[in-house]
Amino acid sequence: MRSKHEGDRGTRVILVRHGQSTYNALGLYQGSSDESVLTELGRSDARLTGNFLKGVVFDAVYSSSLKRAQETAREILRVISPDRDPKSILVTDKLRETDLPAWQGLAFQYVRETFPEEYRLWKQSPHLFEMKLHADGEIAEGEIASHQLPITNYQLPITNYPRTTFFPALDLYQRVREFWQEVLPRHQGQTILLVTHGGTNRALISTALGMKCDRYHCIQQSNCGINVLNFPDGSLESGQLEVMNLNTHLGEHLPKPQAGNKGLRLLLVPSGTTAAQTQNIAKFLQKVRIEFSLNSVLDSYHIGVQQILQYHPETVQLEVLREDIPEAWQAAINTRSITNVEQLITGLVIASEEAITRLICHAIGIDVARFEQLLVKKGTISCLQYPGDRHPPILQATNISTTQTSLFSESDLGWVTIS
Repeated sequence: MRSKHEGDRGTRVILVRHGQSTYNALGLYQGSSDESVLTELGRSDARLTGNFLKGVVFDAVYSSSLKRAQETAREILRVISPDRDPKSILVTDKLRETDLPAWQGLAFQYVRETFPEEYRLWKQSPHLFEMKLHADGEIAEGEIASHQLPITNYQLPITNYPRTTFFPALDLYQRVREFWQEVLPRHQGQTILLVTHGGTNRALISTALGMKCDRYHCIQQSNCGINVLNFPDGSLESGQLEVMNLNTHLGEHLPKPQAGNKGLRLLLVPSGTTAAQTQNIAKFLQKVRIEFSLNSVLDSYHIGVQQILQYHPETVQLEVLREDIPEAWQAAINTRSITNVEQLITGLVIASEEAITRLICHAIGIDVARFEQLLVKKGTISCLQYPGDRHPPILQATNISTTQTSLFSESDLGWVTIS
């Protein structure tokens, strides 16, 4: 059975991060270490993901070569296609996680406290961040300080690098581009599933949207979060992001805030929703604390704000007499420091689809001239977080549906066959 009409050159990619791993549960850096495997929760979430994707016909399934990704891919495949041979999963080293040999196995907090300057550079300028190795592949002196973990944690990724210095983020982006160049021509007119890692997914999405490596940390990926990328003419340059980091199938309405659960979070809702969509959004956000809302008084749909906030009488409602909300908002963010905000402040922004798209593009460094590559749909919610502490904005999710029980419908996709 084909997943598209014959003659269609476009490619659709469903991109999933692996389920919770043992290192995730312990709060440890994983990198390309292969000692981390799925927890029972990780396996359960992978099966839920498979159930959510059930009915979509995949022409091919690709997985990272690391165990946690392969385990997730097998669990998903077992649900969506029980008769399909797990050996049909195409395993590739190009989709493995970012190589961080000096930090693999170390706790996040330990790295932040022990290597503050290196950590700051990694978070703020990942394209400039490098790790040094001896010529024989051993970690350079001082890179892992006095940690007590066995050195075997670091042997696998290091042997891949005879160099004395390498740039983890740049190396990842190069691998991902090579993957796209090999795979996209092979699957024109098809739908494929990729099961990889948080960092790898960020690089895959970034390269599809033309984002630079310096924005590596601007895209959030949750365990078993689902992303949908379209390539209408089959080329990398035509990439479109339709859905990002969807995890409602795991019982989580909104992705968990990053960087210490503080700063500013914006919930972006396109105006012009139907009465039913507005009511669904209101119920979806009913238990979310919303400190303020922002919309343009010039928008003919601004009355919908009252309906969405019907469960939030304490929310401060603001209206602006201008249409350029994205530019005005970004200017305000640039001139006001949120470094000292020690709690999470959530705001609801209601604007046109184009205005929301421009706001996201400004925040995460997508060329506004390519804004059509970032799809924003009515009746959905997108999340954007400004953590402060000089951390760049984080796109947490796009096009979260408040009603869907499955990811796709035949009327939505047209060319995807639903069994």
